[in-house]
Amino acid sequence: MIRKWLNLLKNYKLHFAGSLVLAAATIITGIGLMSTSGYLISRAAQRPMLADLFMITAAVRFFGISRAVVRYFDRMVSHDLTFKILLLMRTRVYRSIDSMSLAGWMGRRPGDLLARLVTDIEALQNAYLRIVSPVITALFISLITILALWVFDPILALAMIFFHALSGIAVPLMSVRLARGRGKADVKTRAAMKIFLVDRIQGLQDILWLGMKKSTEDELTEMQHELDGIQYKNAGVSGMLEGLNSLLSNVGMFAVMVLAIPLVMKGDIPGVMLAMLTLGVLSSFEAMQALGNSFLQFENYVESSGRLFSLSENKTSEIQIPESPNLPGDFSLSFRDVSFSFEEQQITLQNVSFEIPAKSKTAIVGPTGSGKSTLANLMMKFWEPQRGEILLGGNKLTELDDSSLRSLFSVAPQDIFIFNRSLRENLLIANPQASDEEVTDLLRSVGLQHLTDKLCIETGNQGMKLSGGERQLFSIARSILKRAPIWVLDEPSANLDVQTEKRVFEMISEQAHNKTLILITHRLTDMDRMDQIIVLSNGKIVEKGKHFELLTGDTLYRRMYQQQMDVIK
Repeated sequence: MIRKWLNLLKNYKLHFAGSLVLAAATIITGIGLMSTSGYLISRAAQRPMLADLFMITAAVRFFGISRAVVRYFDRMVSHDLTFKILLLMRTRVYRSIDSMSLAGWMGRRPGDLLARLVTDIEALQNAYLRIVSPVITALFISLITILALWVFDPILALAMIFFHALSGIAVPLMSVRLARGRGKADVKTRAAMKIFLVDRIQGLQDILWLGMKKSTEDELTEMQHELDGIQYKNAGVSGMLEGLNSLLSNVGMFAVMVLAIPLVMKGDIPGVMLAMLTLGVLSSFEAMQALGNSFLQFENYVESSGRLFSLSENKTSEIQIPESPNLPGDFSLSFRDVSFSFEEQQITLQNVSFEIPAKSKTAIVGPTGSGKSTLANLMMKFWEPQRGEILLGGNKLTELDDSSLRSLFSVAPQDIFIFNRSLRENLLIANPQASDEEVTDLLRSVGLQHLTDKLCIETGNQGMKLSGGERQLFSIARSILKRAPIWVLDEPSANLDVQTEKRVFEMISEQAHNKTLILITHRLTDMDRMDQIIVLSNGKIVEKGKHFELLTGDTLYRRMYQQQMDVIK
């Protein structure tokens, strides 16, 4: 994981080097300030001539002012570097999400994606500011301190190696061990809470209608208690680590002082430098002070980064597109022995073969779960079949570019997504060049004339200000507005009454007179308008033909049609 963190720095080598230099300079100026202050106090105690103190006084002022200046630029450069890395990571994640096929989205919860895009990305900020940069800075400061003490006496340097190793290595390792398991639990609990909140907020009306307010509050409270427990334990360990770091820094300073006193007595070290050495040693521990608490969250950073990198580096969910030939002018579709199944599930489609001529009207019907919507997803390469092939105008779909292929389809999905923006903006997704007159005419044609004067009104979260029927008609209007040569309407009348359904189908038939129309439905309305009807059952084509042909004999289509007529009566 550390290697992946460092790989993100390749594009910002100068920024990274600059941040390290400034971080080290901040601590060095602190050491200089304390050392020169100690020397000044000791030298002043000897009551020298005032002129003899000018240089050391100037040094104290220099280190005091420069420490504040260097720390400012250190924070500015290090945070600028961090934000650049976060921008790079966010860009990678969004590009990965944009390139993911529908198969890559399966099983992913909106709340989990939200946690990855917000919490997990922000964890990288702490990883760089509290792990990568401080560790490198601590190694550098420790090396400088040890070399400086070696000049005075190797024993002082060896003592410093021991205490710096305890503070900079042993304490962080101990913090990682003490926090083992809590980091993963913390990240998982936070992700679960976001998933829970997103799901419950989106279904808030249902929760209130079903009287589940109390149980929802109890479940959220339980998650919060679990998260509080993890943070309470971490806070206890954090306090212990801070105390241990303070103890080691003071014991280290005392040890150097004790070892230096005999050297002063022998005359190997001037007595005036004793305070300088001890205070300088104490200041050097600043580089290690934060490592214990930083590594207390190390598992959190690793877990969050792993979740994030798994999303941004997810290649299995991306469809690799070869160089695409020109799109065909013939918009006929062919399925040849196509089989498809979801992972670890039973076969959804098995040896499906049929032809849809260009500018024809085809209905794909069958019971719920027979594989109708799966056919539509295969047509647009959201998924790829395990066996067989699909052709558009004689070209294999695998040889066509995804975005170019999908530009040929106008789709009214069964579950339409409406952004919390105005009606106009949601419609113009399909055709940004469409005029207001064109939009209002289209709304009137689908039966939404009462919304023509509300184009600027926002639709609410997921279009909650619209009824189920209005959302369905809105989906049809948006698909028609795209003006693509192939129309795929998936259960377009699911939320419509019988009269509205017939009127909408008449409008669709008129609008699609020169289009390839594929109607996916289990409601057999106006099937006599279709050029062919394909009947699916359990992932297989059981019948094909025209409406009146399929009503002859004991067919599944006839039983479905008769059952629907009985319900209408």
